Amino acid sequence: MISLEEVEKVASQFLEEPLMSDTTLRTSTKQRQVVEFSHEERAQLDTIIDLLIPSDEDFPPPSSLHLIDEFLLHLLPRVDNSTTRMLNAKRLRSVLRDLNTSAGGRFCSVSVEKQQTLLRHLERREPAIFQALWALANHSYYKQLATRCPFVAV
Repeated sequence: MISLEEVEKVASQFLEEPLMSDTTLRTSTKQRQVVEFSHEERAQLDTIIDLLIPSDEDFPPPSSLHLIDEFLLHLLPRVDNSTTRMLNAKRLRSVLRDLNTSAGGRFCSVSVEKQQTLLRHLERREPAIFQALWALANHSYYKQLATRCPFVAV
């Protein structure tokens, strides 16, 4: 027969440990971490990346590869991700807002020439941020291109 003290001891140990559902919930939340951008922010980012990586007959426009999710994934803070030290979601949103303001309200509605001028101003004003944006755009583009269009040996 089990004494009341033993039952209380086992019960208290059980209650001190996290329940399996709590552990699963915490793990799931960490694994599902995403950076959420609005439809307008995503469209603006698509436009910027298309300007940073122009398409030609051999390479499709970055926006056609739907690489924004890949791009945003790299904005999550991780030990192995040096980009997030310079460019994170908050900083990127600030850059997008500044570009909208400089465009007179909406970056995507001005001419391509004006958009390019605004990006050149960003590059001169904040070269480290521009470099991080450019590097991340290129990484996301070529990674997405490689996974969607594998090279064929000639």
